[in-house]
Amino acid sequence: MDSKSGLRVATLVAFFAVTTSASHALAAPSAAQRETARRLMDEGKERARVGDHDRALEAYRKAHDLMKVPTTGIALAKAHLALGHLVEARDVALEVVRMPRENGEPPIFDKSRKQAKELEASVKPRIPTVRIIVKGGPATRVMVDDGEVAALLLGEPVAVNPGKHTISAKNADGSEKRADVELGERDGKEVELTLPVPNPAVVVAPAPDRPRGGGSGDRDRGADRTTGANVLVFGGFGLALAGLAVGGVTGALTLAKSGTVKTQCENGICDPAAKADLDSASSLATISTIGFAVAGVGAVCGVVGLVLPKTKSETALQSGGVRAAVWLGPGSMGVRGSF
Repeated sequence: MDSKSGLRVATLVAFFAVTTSASHALAAPSAAQRETARRLMDEGKERARVGDHDRALEAYRKAHDLMKVPTTGIALAKAHLALGHLVEARDVALEVVRMPRENGEPPIFDKSRKQAKELEASVKPRIPTVRIIVKGGPATRVMVDDGEVAALLLGEPVAVNPGKHTISAKNADGSEKRADVELGERDGKEVELTLPVPNPAVVVAPAPDRPRGGGSGDRDRGADRTTGANVLVFGGFGLALAGLAVGGVTGALTLAKSGTVKTQCENGICDPAAKADLDSASSLATISTIGFAVAGVGAVCGVVGLVLPKTKSETALQSGGVRAAVWLGPGSMGVRGSF
């Protein structure tokens, strides 16, 4: 190793040493905290002496939270053991055993570590276990009393304290099963819970949107009445209007011509000059009659277009249909068509 490498190593060692010393200095409890911890330890001893183990446990826990030293740790482990908390007693004892030795620490710390090691070894085989088996629907949550059990521990022996425990399991739809089990020291029992299988989700298809306005009959007729049916509706009613117009106009002209002829005829004898007016009145009367007839046919076609579905309407148009035309000429007018 060259001189530069040696210098780097020495620098790192010095850095870690300083950092560790600083962290211990920062973590060291104050004089007030140490005095409070001493008072709590005295209180715990007195509570334990008179049999008030719950209050003793509380005092020892506060003292250990302040100091985190082997003496407060072994006192807390023994308080748990007095209450039958085997799981917690072993856990705290292991914490004390693993506490690192410090330079200049009092001899009682090392004594506390030895006591913790003995306590841990004696408590370990006494801890009972329960194996939880869940059948049926998958469990979303499994509890032992107020503590949740991780899913990976299902089917495995779970450490619990001696005494009565309530095991519960719940599935996705909220169904829950419970069972009580009594465990003594060194017991190993199995609890089986059968959950109902959740009902499969029922998917309801949304109802199709209905267009606003109009009843179902109107929508059906509107859907059926396409281009072919519209030809009948508009063409028929248009033809009816044209027929009415022709019939009305020619009817009025017929009446006018008839009035003129009447003045030229007396007692069934007409003036020869009235012959042209008489022929014209007769032609206009015929055209008027045809116009009204065409109006009637057009009206019928329009009604058929409204009532019949498109297939029937288009069939009617393709199988002969209705063809009509109105013609006008100098001094004359008429209608041609086939029906």
